[in-house]
Amino acid sequence: MPFKTKDAGLRLRVEREIRQEFVEACRAEGKTAAQVLREYMRDYITRNRAAAQRELFTAAGTEPGWAAEQGSRVLRNHSPGTRSSK
Repeated sequence: MPFKTKDAGLRLRVEREIRQEFVEACRAEGKTAAQVLREYMRDYITRNRAAAQRELFTAAGTEPGWAAEQGSRVLRNHSPGTRSSK
């Protein structure tokens, strides 16, 4: 990922003990708390996008793997050089 300028801040309030344990856990992995929080935020966004896409498929009456499943079924039932009956 190319380097991007970090030009926005986020301030949150947590209990002192939670903060201290979090900072210590981050240090144990050789990371700063800010690095871990940015990673978490990116992962959270990715998971939410995927969930939103699943909801769109479900709302349309199609499960996410349905099209791929149908495509593989068509490929299995189709021999090269033959025409489909449809």
